[in-house]
Amino acid sequence: MIRARVLALLVLTTSAIAGCAGPIETHAGMDGLGLSGQSTLAVVPASGAGSAADDAISAVIKALERRGMTVADASAARLTVAIAERPAALGILTEDGKVLSGSKRQRLLQSCEDRTHRMLLVLETVGAPPVRAWAEEDHCKGELSASVMPLAERAVAALADRRMGLTLRSGRD
Repeated sequence: MIRARVLALLVLTTSAIAGCAGPIETHAGMDGLGLSGQSTLAVVPASGAGSAADDAISAVIKALERRGMTVADASAARLTVAIAERPAALGILTEDGKVLSGSKRQRLLQSCEDRTHRMLLVLETVGAPPVRAWAEEDHCKGELSASVMPLAERAVAALADRRMGLTLRSGRD
């Protein structure tokens, strides 16, 4: 209990001194079997994708290639890439009420409202249900463009290596 209070005081003090720099929590998860044997993928943007889609696709392709995957214009396996930013106070729920992406409350003494940066990958293969992998971060002043590569790395790691959960990185919060 004392360690938790000391750590919280340290984080609060560091945040106050450093302004908006600090540890960024990246959450990642997956629903399905993952890449399981896929070596060639066609990577496409989600329909209605915004301007960040090109950067997101490039980042995902780099992360896949680092894992030995081949990206082709046509393949039996298709990976759809979506990236979005929303107010962190808004959560995403399924029709039956399951939380896909929780809401976040503003921290004590926080000077701005958090925004959630979220990347979603959907793998579609013939004869198999879609596989979804995602990564998300909450930022006070951080830009979506700075989150694209870390989100791509974590979402691909969840999809390819089944590495899910929370990781920390440094950057502008």
